[in-house]
Amino acid sequence: MARLKYWVWLSCVGGVRPITKYRLCEAMDGPEKLFFAGRDEILAAGATEAEADRLADKSMAGASRAISSCAERGITILTLQDATYPERLRNIPDPPVVLYVWGQLPAVDEHLLIAVIGTRRPSPYGMRMAAKLGGELTEGGGIVVSGLAEGCDSAAMEAALRAGGRTVGVLGTAIDVVYPAKHRSLFEAVKANGALVSEYAPGMRTFPADFKARNRIISGLSVGVVVAEAPIRSGTRVTANFALDQGRDVFAVPGNADAASMAGCNDLLAHGAIVTTCGADIFAEYRSRNDLLPQKMTATPIKKEIDKPKDIVYIDLSEAPENLPADQRAILRAMTRSEMHADEIIEATGLPAAAALAALTMLQVTGYITQSAGRRYTRKQ
Repeated sequence: MARLKYWVWLSCVGGVRPITKYRLCEAMDGPEKLFFAGRDEILAAGATEAEADRLADKSMAGASRAISSCAERGITILTLQDATYPERLRNIPDPPVVLYVWGQLPAVDEHLLIAVIGTRRPSPYGMRMAAKLGGELTEGGGIVVSGLAEGCDSAAMEAALRAGGRTVGVLGTAIDVVYPAKHRSLFEAVKANGALVSEYAPGMRTFPADFKARNRIISGLSVGVVVAEAPIRSGTRVTANFALDQGRDVFAVPGNADAASMAGCNDLLAHGAIVTTCGADIFAEYRSRNDLLPQKMTATPIKKEIDKPKDIVYIDLSEAPENLPADQRAILRAMTRSEMHADEIIEATGLPAAAALAALTMLQVTGYITQSAGRRYTRKQ
């Protein structure tokens, strides 16, 4: 714990580039010496004048609050010195000095983590492809990574959750901040069925530039990055560039030559990205790398034809589906009328509040219930 506070102190210092924090730790053999270093020593180690000024603040108040908040809320703090810090991420040029994890992070280095990303303002085609790839990657045994942004990112993540998979959401905000706010349900579902990760401590103020820094973590955790739709200049292209710099595979969905929203994808393909139209295209790239292949993956994933859209669920209101977890079945049985408040459902089921809210989130993601204003829920018929 004694050394942890220095790592958390460094992570809480705003206005210092992630690569500067990393290089200073390397130069001074960790954050403790950096904490006690003078301004001239910090400048000599590679910080700018402004960064040295920021690092001159030796207050531990923010670090103490962050450590206490993480302990109270079950947020894991991983530092560069920890054995459980993902090696895949540690090896990028500018890894986060601290990674805050809310949920259960999979053994990153042992699994096929694939980032599915795209524009925040996708066309219907881009949304369909993002969801298709997110679902098929999950069904084949992969783990989807994304940024929880609007558009393609959230479409891929929601499809992965509907397919019953684990997901990893990388935040550009403090670990406890939901952005955009309307993604609260998705935020909770990812936390309950995978992990949220951020390099920013609970309550920490962040800035728009931090979203760009977030993108290097998305690609750093992944073995490959799939671009579902992107214009020629976009944050998505920034992530793809990070992936190339980190030696990751880059995949892109082809699009119409005259579609501005697909210009980024087509440009990536022109410069060597791997064409992908389905999950099988991605898995094919890793067949020779047995250490990364999901055990579930078959040689040729089979697409099932169904006679109704995948996102429509027909439910017999007299029974709760037996294939659901017990807490979700209990909630469905308790929902005897529409617009039930969350507190009423919790009281009717007798479930702990945290468990009930997580189950409500999953039922919403999988299409069994809908949420309206004021934390009220209605079971679909």
